[in-house]
Amino acid sequence: MKLAELIDVLKWKTSQFLPQNWGKKWLFLFFVGCWILVFRKPILQGIGNFLIQEDKLEHSDGIFVLGGNIFDRSTHGVYLFQQHYADTILPLGEVVEKVLMTTDNQKPDAILAKEFMVEELNTPKENIVPIVKGTSTKEEAEAILTYAVNHNYKRIIVVSDKFHLRRIKSTFKKPFAEKGIEVILSGAPNSSYRESYWWNYEQGLIMVNNEYVKLLYYMIKY
Repeated sequence: MKLAELIDVLKWKTSQFLPQNWGKKWLFLFFVGCWILVFRKPILQGIGNFLIQEDKLEHSDGIFVLGGNIFDRSTHGVYLFQQHYADTILPLGEVVEKVLMTTDNQKPDAILAKEFMVEELNTPKENIVPIVKGTSTKEEAEAILTYAVNHNYKRIIVVSDKFHLRRIKSTFKKPFAEKGIEVILSGAPNSSYRESYWWNYEQGLIMVNNEYVKLLYYMIKY
């Protein structure tokens, strides 16, 4: 059966229980659905890529690693350090992860990140300066700005998850530019999912959904 014949049959079937003027609307929705189905991969990739706002890397005064996702972000921060983009790594975060609250190791993200970098990634401890501040992206931005101004930094690298970068850009760029500080954003590849196929992974779905909600929230609040 040809496509045109199939459409006619479907229209006749649905006309038995739908209003008379529904035919054109149904046809329109049918083609929209087909278009989305055929082009779902580039559409979904575009939804993810919109959140990724990486900058060209340059030598900087410091590599600031945002709190949360200690494994991936710290690993990427150390990689940039090893590539000589900066001589100092500065992990942030005062949050104590809930899983640690049932143990004796109740340390904030910044301290855990430093320990991971030193013990597991063989990074010299004298090159790591933890900043135990920040429970949100906004608070971390304020802590980094204060530190950068006090230490006369002119260019910094900020590391976070790739899908986190657009929100970081909207939060960081303007206040730092007003102080004459250039912010370079660098995304850490996530070990739980592939960014180019985020919809195939539960963690990817959660991350992208949360980032769009948070992006809207930051746009309204800040």
